[in-house]
Amino acid sequence: MPDKTSDFETALYREIIESSPDLICRLLPDGTLTFANDTFCRLFQSEKKHIAGQHLSRFLPEKGAETFLEKMKLLAPENPSESFRITVMLPPDEKRYYLWSIRGQFAPEGETVIVHGFGRDVTDRVRANIQLASRLQLEKDTAEIIAEYAFCRNKEDFHKVTDKALSIIGSGKNADRAYLFLFSEGLMVNSNEWCAPGTASKKAGLQRLRGEDYSWWVKHLHEGPFSITDPSSLPEEAENEKSLFLTLGIRSVVAFPIEAEGRIVGFVGLENLSAAPSDLENDFPILSSISRVMGKTLELIRAEEELRATKNMYQGIVETQSEIIVRFLPDCTISFCNPAYARYIGGKPEDFIGRNLGEVRNKDVSYLINAFAGLTPESPTRLFENSTIMEDGTVKWQLWNDTAYFDEFGNLKEIQSVGLDISELKKVRREREREENKALALFENSPEAIVASWDGVRIDQVNNAFCRMTGLSSEETIGKAVSETLFPQNDHETLRLSNLLKTANSGKPAVDEGPFTTRTGETLYLSILALPIPNATEQGRGLFLFFRNLTAVKEKENQLLANIEKLNTSFSQTVEVLAQTVESRDPYTAGHQRRTALLSEEIARHMGLEEEIRRRISFAAAIHDVGKISVPSEILSKPGLLHPIEMALVKTHAEEGYQILRKADFPRHIVEVVRQHHERLDGSGYPRGLKNEEILLEAKILAVADTVEAMASHRPYRPSLGIKTALRFVEEGRDRLFDADVVEACREVFAAGFSFGE
Repeated sequence: MPDKTSDFETALYREIIESSPDLICRLLPDGTLTFANDTFCRLFQSEKKHIAGQHLSRFLPEKGAETFLEKMKLLAPENPSESFRITVMLPPDEKRYYLWSIRGQFAPEGETVIVHGFGRDVTDRVRANIQLASRLQLEKDTAEIIAEYAFCRNKEDFHKVTDKALSIIGSGKNADRAYLFLFSEGLMVNSNEWCAPGTASKKAGLQRLRGEDYSWWVKHLHEGPFSITDPSSLPEEAENEKSLFLTLGIRSVVAFPIEAEGRIVGFVGLENLSAAPSDLENDFPILSSISRVMGKTLELIRAEEELRATKNMYQGIVETQSEIIVRFLPDCTISFCNPAYARYIGGKPEDFIGRNLGEVRNKDVSYLINAFAGLTPESPTRLFENSTIMEDGTVKWQLWNDTAYFDEFGNLKEIQSVGLDISELKKVRREREREENKALALFENSPEAIVASWDGVRIDQVNNAFCRMTGLSSEETIGKAVSETLFPQNDHETLRLSNLLKTANSGKPAVDEGPFTTRTGETLYLSILALPIPNATEQGRGLFLFFRNLTAVKEKENQLLANIEKLNTSFSQTVEVLAQTVESRDPYTAGHQRRTALLSEEIARHMGLEEEIRRRISFAAAIHDVGKISVPSEILSKPGLLHPIEMALVKTHAEEGYQILRKADFPRHIVEVVRQHHERLDGSGYPRGLKNEEILLEAKILAVADTVEAMASHRPYRPSLGIKTALRFVEEGRDRLFDADVVEACREVFAAGFSFGE
């Protein structure tokens, strides 16, 4: 009868073995499997019925099977068990780790009969140990990197350590590339780069990226570390960044800003990582730490460079400047001197350091020792001038600035003297004094009256000529206001003195003329020139007033103007006689020249031309047909159309008028206007066929006025065509025959109500 308890235990053990998560198998000493549990079968994807009789190497990798068999050979009654780890590769590429424990069963003779194997999946534990070891190594490397940054003294050291840091960070995160960018004058420069094996360098093409072109990136750096896992999804304002990433094949990016001295000076980053980050600070603690250390290191390097530059600068200043610098002990022993001092005295610094100044200069220096003794912590400096007789007998002057240095108990320890050779300055001062004396002599003896005001408001100095001219004494004027002293009771408004002083006080010269009444009641006509004096005093800009007596000149000028007026009257009368002479030979055009003169002058006035130009135009217009004197009167008064030869004779009047007036010594400009009044812009006029700018403006005005008046008046061969027709004709000839501005001015003159008044 079967033992039910035994059957139950057997079934129980079988269930335990089959349901165990561990791999359980039984092998012969040669590695042939005789049994494997369900876990083993599932792992190696084999059915239980096919397991028995299969060799272990069919299921384990080659090295794993070799290790298993070698461990089996070590089993013996005195060493019945072994433990070892085997790596198994599962599809598609999963690596699993198993810790095997094997135990042998032996025959009485000691030979292995059966081997029982128990394999436990320790993958999670192994991976954790690997990650821990990797992290410990990374932290060790990081600590070394941070320590190396602490010893960086210049940019070269910094970049060497950074190359090492990027290698550790990049390889530790399985990135394609790790890099450092530094900002310089608005540019982002890829200064350092690490590339994974097989990854091409991008450094050469990323040397001068303009920060303003990648403002989205720069903005995010100021907000802290960030990552980009899909460049194609970047916003519209990051279009430049997106384009750059896609061009360079960048699939993902992590960037940590580098801050130094309170500002972002660059960033360190990784690209194309094997896994997307979730928490930057926790996922990249090493990168976070090193980015901060980089910033601090750059701060220290910059401070070191500035300190070194400052030291070199001050050393260079002391060594190379022209000022002479020397330091004394209280007894005048020289403790230091710069090369400039040594050259000045005549020697090298080592010739003087350690020697007493009295010995060096071969003179008594007790006056200096006493002066040094008078310096105190409360008043440690003094400024004085000193003369020195040089070895060649010349005398040189120096301006010395002494500064005393005391110990904590107030005892004088050392004196530093900084000297400046003022020999040339002394010479210039003497020259200046001589020049000032000469200038004062010129001022006092000048034939022109001169007033000087150092603040532009009150009189500070007057010369003898001023006193003689005005009848005022220097005591009555100096210290008094310029305007009230020179022009009391608002008489100065005659000379517009307020505007004169205002212009001069603004820094510009000003001139004015006008009458001036002296103390004796005499009226003088004066010219005043106001010349500003830059930076005369702290109170304001000074000025000189030069008074020139133009009374005699003014009287002659008035006489000259009267004579000119008489000449103008005579000239006008001559013009009138000539005009009447022409019209007496051509009764049908009587009044034409006068009316043309009226219209010409009005057009010129409307165009804003000066009075003298308007006068020339009026004179020229009044006699513009004087050449018709040489044309037979029967042709001028012929009622019908003229024959070609008759018209040719009429056209000679412009040139004939020119010749007549030229011989009569009329003003050249008037003569030329008369000659050109029939010229047209397109060259179709006469007598010379002039064009455009070859024609005088006055002639262009006369041409329009002449045409309009002629068309609006009766002629022997036709009745009046009217003003509208005349204006339409010159309008149609605008820019072709007639000047456009003149035509427009003529139209506006008539629109404003002008008429010939007949």
